[in-house]
Parts: sequence; structure tokens; C-alpha cells
Amino acid sequence: MTLALVLLLLLGSIGLGLPIAFALAAVSICVLAFSGADLSIVAQRLYRGTNSFPLLAVPLFILAGSIMNHSGISARLVDFARTLVGAMRGGLAAVNVVTSMFFAGMSGTSMSDTAAVGGVMIPQMIKRGYSRAFTAAVTASSSTIGVIIPPSVPMVILAAYMGISTGALFAAGIVSGLLLGVGLIAVAWIVSIRRGYPAEEPFRVGPVFRTFISAAPALMMPVIVLGGILGGIFTPTEASAIAVVYGIVISMTVYRSLSIRQLYRAFVESAVLTGAVMLVTATAHVLGYTFTYAALADTLLIPISQMDMGPVVLLVVLAVVLILIGTFLDGIAMMFIVVPLFLPATQLLGIPPLQFAMVVMICWGIGQQTPPVGAALFITSVIARVDVLRITYANIPFIAVMVVVLALVIALPELIVLGVPNWLGL
Repeated sequence: MTLALVLLLLLGSIGLGLPIAFALAAVSICVLAFSGADLSIVAQRLYRGTNSFPLLAVPLFILAGSIMNHSGISARLVDFARTLVGAMRGGLAAVNVVTSMFFAGMSGTSMSDTAAVGGVMIPQMIKRGYSRAFTAAVTASSSTIGVIIPPSVPMVILAAYMGISTGALFAAGIVSGLLLGVGLIAVAWIVSIRRGYPAEEPFRVGPVFRTFISAAPALMMPVIVLGGILGGIFTPTEASAIAVVYGIVISMTVYRSLSIRQLYRAFVESAVLTGAVMLVTATAHVLGYTFTYAALADTLLIPISQMDMGPVVLLVVLAVVLILIGTFLDGIAMMFIVVPLFLPATQLLGIPPLQFAMVVMICWGIGQQTPPVGAALFITSVIARVDVLRITYANIPFIAVMVVVLALVIALPELIVLGVPNWLGL
């Protein structure tokens, strides 16, 4: 009963428009005060929530993505992707997905992906005869790859919160991200055949080589970042700093597409977004402590232990809860409300932390595609000038692909999630 009341207070506060960080803090303080706790613990937990070396990677990865976004590098990635997959039917839709996969390895956030790739691809696709709803749906769904293919800012936050290796979680997302990308391309191809969308220029080695040379400096960023992390050369936090420096250098000296004014805007944009993210992270740690202090997680843990629920069933229940809550909550809020409740149960059942984390990440991505709070939908709706409900209808086949990948993560963790980390010894 207490857990239900706390969740209703949280969801009600957020639903009424109270900022997420303030809602988390207010509910936590109320519960702790009612439980007789010393409220000075709130200040301590706020501090401890962000006093983490791995979390230092968050503002730096956000800044790196913002720099790549402002430098206009997405256009070069689009040209390279066009020469790779443009020859297939519905080539621009496939180009959209492949470009998002490239950009995901640089930006670390799906919103940067949506804005950067959507700003280039949506006008081109509409001009070539693709429906506005389908165009927006492809862009929104492919931007989900930004939180799954590393480096990923949400992965950094979740790894720090769970106390697991950020590098291992990055490695765990590689196969899932590739499967998601291939699945989205397959769906786009099938829809394009049915609707008669055109192919682009025939595949030729010359243009592929030429556009690759142009995009190579940008494509080297994920190679350097992931190669360094997975190879043990530097930590994720050090990698994020290298990504910032590398992004500035290639944007201002190689491509010469980033001015001082644009760099300033990237810093301001990153500072604002970082402040919002870290405030939510800090207050979420207070909420996590509140759940532990008031033994609210036991409300779920005891029934699960009594029902002899297996790992697969628990993860399915978790996925359903995350997807439902993700329809009307921001991904960070969703994660920090649900994860503290289910984490003890996953530990009880011996579910690998990386598998649990990947289920959360994919559900985060699905939540960005579902109204009424699907952030990716609203960005593409503005760019494509089409109603969100029409985008949602067109997006159903792409969401189905995400659900299939989620099912594979739950059913085949050794292959889909743990294979690469085990192979790398992480």
C-alpha cells in the first residue's frame, strides 16, 4: 500500500507538470519525514548522487555530441551511407537508419541523433516522395539506436547507478544495436517495396571510397573512443574527454565547419542539458535511498520470492512495467523510479546485471517512440510537419522490431548481451 501511494505521488506530481527532479526530491523528503528519518541525509545523498568519477563522462559525452551536431558532420555521414545502401528500394530510408548508427557512435544521446540526422534526411526523403509520417517514423525509430550503440550517455548514468563497469555495458550494447539497425532497415525496405518508394544511385565502389575518405575523420571518433575503452587504454571518463578534444580538432581544422560562435553555443547547450540530467541523477539517488530506508523494494521482493518467479518471467514483467511507464515519463525518470524497485529481485534470481541494464536501455528507447511523452516523436513531428498520431501509426512496425530485439535480450543473454563482454574479458 505504501509503495502504491509513493508511486501515485510521483506519477501525479510529474503529470501535473512538476519538474522531474523536484518531484523525486519532494516525494523522497515526504516519505523520509513520515518514516522518522534524519532529513540531513537528503543533502548527503544529493551530494553522493553525483560524486562519481564515471559520471564525469556524462557532461563530456554530451558536449562531444553537441560539437558534432553543430559542426554539420551529419551531412558527410549521410553521403557515405547513401553510397553504401542507397541502391536498395527505399534507399533513403535505409540511409536514414545507417546514418543514425554512425551518429550514435559519436553523440551518445538519441535527441542529438534525431535533430542532426532528421534535419538533413527528412527534407530529402519528403522531396523524393516518401510520406511525411513514414519519414518521421523512420527518423524517430532509428534515433533510438543512440541510447543502445555505445558510447551512450544513458548507459553511463545507469552503469554508475548500478555500480557496474561502463565499458562492459558499452560492449553489451553492440550486438543489440546492430540487430536493431538491421531490423529497422529490413522493415523500411519491406514498406518501401509495398509503397513503391524509389532506389537511389546504383552501388559503385568509386563513390563509396570517395565519401568514406570525406567521412573518415568523423567515423574515427567511435573507433578511438570504443577501441580505447574496450582495449583498456583509457577509462570511459577519459574517453569522453578525448572525444571532446577530437571533435573540436577535426571540426575546426579538418572540416573547418565549426566556428567559435558555434562552439560557444555547443558549450552553452551542453551545460544546460548537463545541469538538468545531473540534478535528476542526484535526486534519484535520494529516491533510491528512500526506497531502501522504507523497505519499499521488499513489497516486490517478498512476493517474487514466494511465487518462485523465474528470471525470464521477471524480466518480462519488468519490460512491461518499463514500457507502460515510459509512455508518459522521461527515460531518466522512468529508469530511476523502476530500477531501485526491481534491482534487488534481479539480484535474488541471479540475473546478470548487464542483461538487466540492457532490458532497461531498450525499454528506454521504446518509451521515446510512444505518446504522449515520446520525445523523438515530437522532434520529428516539428521537422516533418506531421501530426504525432500519424507518426505513431507509421511507427508501429519499427516498434515491433524493438520489441523483438528486447525479447532476444531476455531469452538469449549469453549470445546477445554477454557474448562481446565475455570475449573481451570485461
